[in-house]
Amino acid sequence: MGPVAVSLAVGAAVLLVGALVNGCQVNKLLSRSATDGPLQVSPSQVQDSALAGTTEPRRSTLQVTNSGTWSATNDSPWIGVTPASGSGRRTVTIALDPEQLRPGRHQGSVTVSAAEAAAPPVTVPVTFVIQQPVLVVDPREISRTANSSNSQFTDTIEVRNGGSGPLVWTASNKNTWLTLGTVAGVGDGKIGWKMSSAGLGTGTYCDTIVVVAVGAAGTPAKIPVTLRRRKND
Repeated sequence: MGPVAVSLAVGAAVLLVGALVNGCQVNKLLSRSATDGPLQVSPSQVQDSALAGTTEPRRSTLQVTNSGTWSATNDSPWIGVTPASGSGRRTVTIALDPEQLRPGRHQGSVTVSAAEAAAPPVTVPVTFVIQQPVLVVDPREISRTANSSNSQFTDTIEVRNGGSGPLVWTASNKNTWLTLGTVAGVGDGKIGWKMSSAGLGTGTYCDTIVVVAVGAAGTPAKIPVTLRRRKND
């Protein structure tokens, strides 16, 4: 019975070692299946805009997921990435700086790379539009002639945005013989005006309608206004 007992003991030991080894392998496989995975970045693209002349960066976020470590880089100086590296699941802040950019569309990208060679890098396109409103007024000059002491003239000035981004404007003048029906607006609009020769003697009278749109190109727009008062016929 001695040799049989030894054989049984050896067999049991082999089974136990095999079970332990297989158990470690199973645990390792289960651990990998629970945490390992390909590099993932969302969203797949970043788009934003800012007004020309502003200095405050615009911020967006990326969600990065990876089983190991990763790093993030940009290809344009106006794109900031924080943090530039990490591991596992992290939120990455993308800061877009408008200060040195000209009006128009700017293209760049952020690339996230995993330390594992088997995981290909993920490139996220970045589009940043610098908006520049442009103040345009029509007509650029107004002139009327009054042949009596009770002449009146009315018309409008067209205001429009020749660029992009919000256009907020105000209008003003100085003399009482010229009055404006509209003194402020947003976007495209019209300024109604009225001239009156009441109380004016013979001569030439001048004023200026000033349209101001803060942050817009073409501001202020100055429209010379002339009223000629002739002698009564």
